[in-house]
Amino acid sequence: MAMVAYLRAVLPVEHAVTERSTYPFPLTPYGPPVAGVPDPPDDDPVARGAYLAGPLAHCIDCHTPPLPGERRDWSRIGAGGVPFEVPGGVAVSRNITSSKEYGIKDWTDEQIIRVLTQGISADGRRLAPPMSGRASIWAQLTERDEHDLVAYLRSLPPQE
Repeated sequence: MAMVAYLRAVLPVEHAVTERSTYPFPLTPYGPPVAGVPDPPDDDPVARGAYLAGPLAHCIDCHTPPLPGERRDWSRIGAGGVPFEVPGGVAVSRNITSSKEYGIKDWTDEQIIRVLTQGISADGRRLAPPMSGRASIWAQLTERDEHDLVAYLRSLPPQE
């Protein structure tokens, strides 16, 4: 309550935003805002997919194992393992690398796109929160964005 009282007492500051990304994707309420990140090269599907999964939608933040102190183990990018308190228990982010045993190597491109845009896993089950609530955001991707995101995910080295 003290923080709210303080913030209400501080005078507002006018700040004009001089630059914004022109990338046509809805920003999500999760993770830090995109600031100072250049748009990806238009002719590089993996770079465009990395832009979507990284600074824009923060997928990699949730699908990379945690280290102490709210840091991520960037040597294991995409390996999953981040726990989330959800109604009814804990959900753990899954491995989204090309690992055959633990990741999405055997998934088709269509299955990867379906899990994102419809919230339905390759085995037909509905995703648990927090991913289950994000399908409506991912459903707004263009077909090109979907394929670029798949190209990026397939480029991630397998993490066991």
